[in-house]
Amino acid sequence: MKVSKRICTLLVLLFTLSMCFAVQAQDTTISFLAPPWGVPPSEEALNDFMAESGITVEVQSVQMADLFSRVQVSSAAGEAPADVIFITEEGPSNVVATGNMLPLNDLLEMGDLDADDFEKLDFWTIDGDVFAIPTYLQLVMMDYNSARLAEAGYDAPPTTWAEVDEMSRAIRDAGVDDHPIAMGSINWSWWLIALSMGDPMFDEDLNPVFADEGSKAREAMSLLFTWFADELISPEILAGGSQHTLFWAGTGVFHQGWQGSVVRGNAESSLQAPNVEYMVLPEVGNTWSFPAGIGISVDSENVEAAWEFIKWYVGDRNMTDIWNAFGLYPSRISISSALNEAGEVQGYDAIVEQSMHTNELPRFTLWWGPWSASVTETIREGLNSDMTSDDVIDALAEEWNSLKEEYE
Repeated sequence: MKVSKRICTLLVLLFTLSMCFAVQAQDTTISFLAPPWGVPPSEEALNDFMAESGITVEVQSVQMADLFSRVQVSSAAGEAPADVIFITEEGPSNVVATGNMLPLNDLLEMGDLDADDFEKLDFWTIDGDVFAIPTYLQLVMMDYNSARLAEAGYDAPPTTWAEVDEMSRAIRDAGVDDHPIAMGSINWSWWLIALSMGDPMFDEDLNPVFADEGSKAREAMSLLFTWFADELISPEILAGGSQHTLFWAGTGVFHQGWQGSVVRGNAESSLQAPNVEYMVLPEVGNTWSFPAGIGISVDSENVEAAWEFIKWYVGDRNMTDIWNAFGLYPSRISISSALNEAGEVQGYDAIVEQSMHTNELPRFTLWWGPWSASVTETIREGLNSDMTSDDVIDALAEEWNSLKEEYE
């Protein structure tokens, strides 16, 4: 009985604290800093939250590069760039590892948010401190147009990268698509091929083994360069185009997408509809995950209101709205399960299979942000010059080692 009373007392205390937070948050104005796809897609739902909670939310929508800059500049001045910050892409190294986010452990311990219902909470956890609540999951994946592939004489997607190359050339020769591969001139394209070939990229001491002689990462970069040189990838990409926009506009059979991209690929506005399906990555098949998160600035003076907003943001209504608007896979198990049971998640089996093949990149490393940016810059420089793919690999290894020495 004593144990039961203690548990009941604790539950009452936690409930009381939660209610106090809600009361203290009323009549408060908070700011929310997010990229365009992080903004709540339903203005009506956001207005309902503000009316019910008494919290006014000022949304500041910026591109991710500007978000990082704003966080860093404001934090250097000891000011909150915003009360609530949406984090993705290079956020772990640019925002979390730099000490700009508030640990959420005490807030989670109040029990008004079910931490067990979230996948990838560990992604946003460093040394036991949770710095963000996952908002969506994003395995980097590939999808393809099954009808166009069949038109070229293939009834199944490739299982090796050599087959991707072979099929793409056959697709072009058959007049099905002039530029069958929709991949960007960016870091993602190289990582995707290298990881799925089985390259570990880095060893336990964060040495760049991708630069080893004969590495799969070198083979991957060489293949990417060949596809651009032979225009299996559209020249529009080098001119600044997006592989996603290009694919949905009708160019490409194989598309570097993400967990949820077939939803966008099969939207009414896509010329690829209704034939887009996931393919599990070739060979070893490894990819990396890219979950987004939402957290509170370490300099925020409105923690209570910020937490109330975060709870709403990861609630059923908003997360389902995000799925419907952007095809971004919910981080909450209960929501993704309900969507799958309702038949709303196309390619669920492929997503599950792909999730079993991951090799997480060291995204919390302090120098990851600047290095990953240099990867894209160096790839583009190489594609637009007489640099070889090996020259690019060597330059990236040199940059990694230089940054590692600087930050350590």
